[in-house]
Amino acid sequence: MKSYAPTDMKIHRSSQLTNAANPTGQSSRSCGMRAFVFAVLALVALALPPAIRAQGPCSPATLFGPYMSEQTGTLNSLPFTQVNHLIADGVGGITGTGTSVVNGVVSNLAITASYTINSDCSGTLSSVPAGLSQNFVIKADGSQVFFIVTAHPAGAATVSGEAIRLNKR
Repeated sequence: MKSYAPTDMKIHRSSQLTNAANPTGQSSRSCGMRAFVFAVLALVALALPPAIRAQGPCSPATLFGPYMSEQTGTLNSLPFTQVNHLIADGVGGITGTGTSVVNGVVSNLAITASYTINSDCSGTLSSVPAGLSQNFVIKADGSQVFFIVTAHPAGAATVSGEAIRLNKR
């Protein structure tokens, strides 16, 4: 009768098996303590109020100082472009001046707006008087803003643009 048992079978001592299962050589007690500490920290993090856990890098103060902006697109199916010089106050207000061109007609503008910024660096802007609305995303350091017009008082708009801070903080 032929044997099918492997002929090169190696026998391991129990200490070799323990070292293979725990190559760092730490006792199972210290590994268990680390797991316990990790579990406690995870539970503490979950117990924090959502407002604290959700705080991100942005707030209204992220948008502060002088900016230049450019936006292009169409307004009532006509070519549109605008450049602005803006001052953001860091607490939700913007003032400035701009020049827009719609189908070759130039207009100078006085700009007053209010804004909100969420902790995830997204935000909204509304003009005063009402009618212009924009959604935007701002870099966490406030140096750059990308925006899209969601409503325009002159009519249908497909307009997007960018604003860049003119100086470093």
